[in-house]
Amino acid sequence: MMPDLGWERGSDDLPRAHLPPERLPSGVAALRQAGFDYLICLSGVDRGEARQVVYHLRDTARHREVALYVDVPSRREEVPSLTDQFRAADWPEREVYDLFGVRFAGHPDLRRILLPETFLGHPLRKDYREDDPEVAPEGEPELPAAPDEMWINVGPQHPSTHGVFRMLLKLSGETVEGCRPCIGYLHRGFEKLAERRDYVQYQPYPDRWDYLAAMNNEHAYVGAVERLMQLEVPRRAEYLRVLATELNRVASHLLWLGTFLLDLGAMSPFLYTFREREMIMELFNELSGARMTYNYLRIGGAAHDLTPELARQIRAFLPYFHRRLAEYEALISDNEIFLARVRGVGLLPPDEALNRGASGPLLRASGVDWDLRRDRPYGAYPELSFQVATASTWDLHGRYLVRLAEMRESCRLVEQVLDGLPEGPHRAKVPVRVRPPAGDTYFAVESPRGELGVFLIGDGTDHAWRLKIRAPSFMNLMSLEPMLQGHLAADAIAILGSIDILLGEVDR
Repeated sequence: MMPDLGWERGSDDLPRAHLPPERLPSGVAALRQAGFDYLICLSGVDRGEARQVVYHLRDTARHREVALYVDVPSRREEVPSLTDQFRAADWPEREVYDLFGVRFAGHPDLRRILLPETFLGHPLRKDYREDDPEVAPEGEPELPAAPDEMWINVGPQHPSTHGVFRMLLKLSGETVEGCRPCIGYLHRGFEKLAERRDYVQYQPYPDRWDYLAAMNNEHAYVGAVERLMQLEVPRRAEYLRVLATELNRVASHLLWLGTFLLDLGAMSPFLYTFREREMIMELFNELSGARMTYNYLRIGGAAHDLTPELARQIRAFLPYFHRRLAEYEALISDNEIFLARVRGVGLLPPDEALNRGASGPLLRASGVDWDLRRDRPYGAYPELSFQVATASTWDLHGRYLVRLAEMRESCRLVEQVLDGLPEGPHRAKVPVRVRPPAGDTYFAVESPRGELGVFLIGDGTDHAWRLKIRAPSFMNLMSLEPMLQGHLAADAIAILGSIDILLGEVDR
């Protein structure tokens, strides 16, 4: 039974309720008792006359989703923190405070997260100004340590920390007792840019969120715009999107596999995985005219159709890649050194993974059988057949097995697309000036790193009023601290690498 919170249907038919701040904790507690065990997204919105915090929640067992809207009528008002109910609220609440100035009462560590402590003001406010009298520069919090403990700094140099990322490790001898991740070195203001570019002009920017999975980013953005417009995309275009995003999943997992094994000291697989990834980059170059930032998916479809010659090249690649995957397994899977480094390391139990907002291979390797392509299907996926890979070991080994299986399933999906590609146009007729009706929607895709969502608010003009990026790397990184605790410092980089973060997506 759903608790009675005064539900109504929004423009995207999602059940939603408006709550005053004081009713938020009890309302969320009632939803948790009703089975809503996952905080999908937490967004800040400046409505002009007031601020608003929007919560998207999911019942993973019954595949239900709801949205809660909490108005913050005064600049000085606070919203109760949800960190005692969902650990996944930790960083998103800090982000809303950082970018909008909304304070969360009861948050254990409310300070800036993407911007430097000396930054003045809150830049996603519509009335932003640098001389905001309510803002005072903050300092870094103290790092308490017992006499037999010490803090060491790792990063933010690249590539050992998988991007411009810094983590402070609290050590007792060689054992990690705590971790404080530090992000924001690559913050580029992509959400603010969406308010300064029209919907069509913004199309190339998603490529740069997660530049290793650009096709998936494009799908999340154009899908959100299309849902707000209630635009029907041609079936052929939906199939082309699956082709592009699944090949991109393989390319991304290949880079993860090579760099992860490099973290463990294995050099040869790194060279082999980049050999196959290079072939996919060449296929993308033929498809879109670019090797990394494609701008291939467009509002209403895709920029170019699939040519017979490119289809032949993709068909020739698939059996070749299956043979290479078998070689990877023969080289890696039974290697005693590899198994000693990954089994029982970096444990993330399923309840912890859900509570911290993990998604993608990280969540499925913790034994949670959830994949948006199957459980919240979009595009052409309902017409295709594939298996969702999971593991029950909760460790680095499980994350390796899941990603290896996902590459096989992605190849199966690409084969089905090539065999069943419908006839028809590859793009719908879309006005030169895209002006979705006023309203808001949340649209998410299963990227190589997990749930990549876009919460989009339109005001009837050709510019977004608000675009919030629900980045899987940002959410997954919150699980780093519990995975590190109790392990040796020598395992820290391998555990970090097993998450498969992309700092462009973390910082945005």
